[in-house]
Amino acid sequence: HKSVIWSFTGRLTILVMAMSAGFGFGLGFGTAETAEIPDRPNILVYIVDDWGWQDTSVPFWTRPTRWNTFYRTPTLERLASTGMKFSQAYACAVCSPSRTSIMTGQNAARHRVTNWTLNKDGETSHKTAKLEAPRDWDRNGLQPGQKNIVQILGERGYFTIHAGKAHWGAFGTEGSNPENLGFDVNIAGHSAGGPGHYHGDKNYGNREVGGYTRPWGIPGLEKYHGSDIHLTDATTIEASQSLATAVAGKKPFYLYMAHYAVHAPIMEHRRFIDNYHNQNYPGTTIPISRREAEYASMVEGIDASLGELLDTIDELGQAENTLVIVLSDNGGLTRHARGGSPYMSGADSHCWPLREGKGSAYEGGTRIPLIISWARPDPENPLQQKLSIPAAAVCHTPVMIEDIPVTVNELTGSGNGAESLPDADGRSILPLLRDPQSRAISYTRPLVFHYPHQWTGSPSGGYQSHSAIRSGAWKAIYFYETSSWELYNLHDDIYEANDLAMIHPGRLSDLAGILKAQLDRRGAVFPFNHVENTTQEMVLPGAAPKQAAGNQ
Repeated sequence: HKSVIWSFTGRLTILVMAMSAGFGFGLGFGTAETAEIPDRPNILVYIVDDWGWQDTSVPFWTRPTRWNTFYRTPTLERLASTGMKFSQAYACAVCSPSRTSIMTGQNAARHRVTNWTLNKDGETSHKTAKLEAPRDWDRNGLQPGQKNIVQILGERGYFTIHAGKAHWGAFGTEGSNPENLGFDVNIAGHSAGGPGHYHGDKNYGNREVGGYTRPWGIPGLEKYHGSDIHLTDATTIEASQSLATAVAGKKPFYLYMAHYAVHAPIMEHRRFIDNYHNQNYPGTTIPISRREAEYASMVEGIDASLGELLDTIDELGQAENTLVIVLSDNGGLTRHARGGSPYMSGADSHCWPLREGKGSAYEGGTRIPLIISWARPDPENPLQQKLSIPAAAVCHTPVMIEDIPVTVNELTGSGNGAESLPDADGRSILPLLRDPQSRAISYTRPLVFHYPHQWTGSPSGGYQSHSAIRSGAWKAIYFYETSSWELYNLHDDIYEANDLAMIHPGRLSDLAGILKAQLDRRGAVFPFNHVENTTQEMVLPGAAPKQAAGNQ
């Protein structure tokens, strides 16, 4: 049997007291002397749920903010110092669309998983007095028939591991189990996008010890039920063991480590809560609220998990051979569950200087942290000679979440990175990783955002059905509820406070035309107007709305 011991230093030590899969573990997993340099790199994709652009001690803006002094993320600081951070990286406004894009390389407008999924054929969108979700968006999520990067890596000999939140296929579909999507191992992943509880003594949201309570109970971690081990830590322990299995089998690994944290419900990570509870915000006399202390402890917990995985990879002798990609699936949570922000006025300011947060068309809803680095830089390593990432580099070229699988595809195979991913919209960012000033990817390449849903609450704050386009400094947003356009210059106005639609109508018209063409080319679906019984399509600036054409 296996027993898990938590050391007071925070380091996970896994003791396996019987042979498992034909080999045993001691206090370490392996040594550099026994490790072999593979012909292609290991990949660790470390994706944090609802993790905001400002929820880290690493500044992604042009200057540090008070948020950066508040959070404790030393592992991220380390990776930012050894690799490259992207100041203008983007994802979709909510989770399932981004998670489908990071598997397929497709934009949400093309794969049509445009909102979060849950039950087979079920609807998760809110409905306004005018609009409801598109009739033909993909409510069941990603399924085995769609080629994805994990299947490709498996064909190339990789041992593929999923750990944490899956949230691809809906309950009752094959895609609900990550193993049906190509993973060799599934740890704690199923159809739900959030946990019923983060604490082992609450069985991670399952009603009974050893049981499974749908939809929010976490599966597969029954051995930790009744313990004091946080969900983040339990998932990390299991992922570490799977890494050892991969290395013992002499296979390169792809670990998709997708924590449920820092998704609601906001609950303390007990190892770290004392760093924030009954404390003031740094440099102020403002007390940290209980809810924000709990949230900060969750952030520190995911950083600690990353450090523990890097330690495991090092002990396995694979640090020089492993590329680490750290990112979020959407903008930071701020509209609900967090409460008011103490640093700015009112609620919805946890992503400041970005406007709003998760679910919104504004920058707070889609701009994410992204850091890419070798686990341990080594210029003598043959793999790193093929991809030499400058230390402490910053790339300001806008990139999108669908670029990640295309990049991994090119790095682990041959060709341009999109050859094995059907209809991929992403582009390989390997040129940027070698040189953040590279012009191989144009700064003005249009990035397309398409969220034809009402995420939560009333249609305001950018949280209503929308499409948007980013090109260079300019960003145009279209809101389907009001058939209205907004235009911002993000170079001059990262806050999106000054709508320039009336001042630069030509610029808006150009961007709107490109956005519509991109959506049409990708076969995008649009909200349904249940008042007029018709599809609510985009109206270009200066054009009159079309009359209702009956049921379409």
